[in-house]
Amino acid sequence: NPAWASSAAVADQRLTVSSTAIAFQTAFNASTDFVVLDVQGADVMCTFDGSAPTTTNGHRLYDGSHYTWSRGTASQAQFIRQAGADAAIHASEFQI
Repeated sequence: NPAWASSAAVADQRLTVSSTAIAFQTAFNASTDFVVLDVQGADVMCTFDGSAPTTTNGHRLYDGSHYTWSRGTASQAQFIRQAGADAAIHASEFQI
């Protein structure tokens, strides 16, 4: 089910990924169990260990792919575009 807080659905987040490392700007709701996200427009690199991703450091997330992560994993993620084109990450919160 979509995550709810105070009788209202939790809003989706859309993150523009460019040439500077970025994380989700809004904390995920405490009632969220997992986050479904998809990569749009270009491949991105992602780290979870606090190090900044670069075009050669991190896990490659492919354009058009979708992922399901725990709230904790999504909260630690940092992203950077892998090549010249900006990308977008669209994330939705869910609870069991």
